[in-house]
Amino acid sequence: MIRYSFQGLPFLLKYADMIDSPESIIREEHVKVSKKSSFRTKIFPGPEHSPVIYLQHGMSNRGIDDPRILTLAKHLRNSGATVYLPELTEVKGLEISDNTVPNIRSLFQEIVKREGQAISFLSASFSAGMGMVALSGKEEQKNLKSALLVGTYSDFADTLPFILSNYDVDPYAVHVLLYNYISKLEPKLSKLEEFYFEAALDNGLKRTGVEEKSPKLLKKLNQKEKDFVFSIQTDPVFRMALVKPILSVLPPNFILRNSPKNFLSDWKAPIALLHGSDDPVISPDESEQLFDSLGNGKEGFKVILRSKLITHGDHLPFYTQLGEIPKLAGLWGFFLKNSGL
Repeated sequence: MIRYSFQGLPFLLKYADMIDSPESIIREEHVKVSKKSSFRTKIFPGPEHSPVIYLQHGMSNRGIDDPRILTLAKHLRNSGATVYLPELTEVKGLEISDNTVPNIRSLFQEIVKREGQAISFLSASFSAGMGMVALSGKEEQKNLKSALLVGTYSDFADTLPFILSNYDVDPYAVHVLLYNYISKLEPKLSKLEEFYFEAALDNGLKRTGVEEKSPKLLKKLNQKEKDFVFSIQTDPVFRMALVKPILSVLPPNFILRNSPKNFLSDWKAPIALLHGSDDPVISPDESEQLFDSLGNGKEGFKVILRSKLITHGDHLPFYTQLGEIPKLAGLWGFFLKNSGL
């Protein structure tokens, strides 16, 4: 992997503001994938005949307006790519949905059709895992040049207890889970769905002080609802006891249909897996499991890196872990080179 460092280093230097990465022209349109479905999309046009990267945002309420993903798209465009950044309504709305896999697949197919060439895919967290499922079919693999998945999962059944066990480190993902499933777990505690949605937004949007909404909603809850919130906040045993109930209310075969580990037999495209060493939302062991299970007989088609520079949704300042830079540059270089850059 280190042999690709020269390819990836300029990209990292853009991130570190050590070399210029000018603002890009951005074209916005609705990409139509069927008569009934279209997706708001930002397009960063690269040079004529440039390689194409489909960049899928993660579970952020900012969607494709999130400054972090816009910065990433800009740096990819300034590395020579045309970048498509579509918005998935359900993902922006913090919904864990069966619709995400077919939506990513339809968008991928439409971008391939528009551009008339194979393209690459880049995403993080749950969107990365669902993207891997979406692009695992033989037809998609023929048109996938390269994939980079950051902090992804292998098996949703393993991810769920890990999320709940790390509430004290990062409550965001727990709030998202409870927003999605609390109405089925505790239908009589009707105000908790809104509470956990706003609690997730408080975390994700970094709302503080008067902008925070969940503390105001907490005051309006009845005593049973307040007791539930308090138990989630203070009792690890109570939190872990929710694993089986949540698994029991998932749609039929949800884990089977949405866990990447079940869709690896036809995977042939070059793939890079990047995971934060201390990721509190999805264990780096899940990327390791995917890496170990991938195998198509082609030498050097997969790389993996556990990095101290990566958290779950962000990277730390590069000066904090200088020894990690060559390895990180190598992984990015692997992805960029296989994307045609």
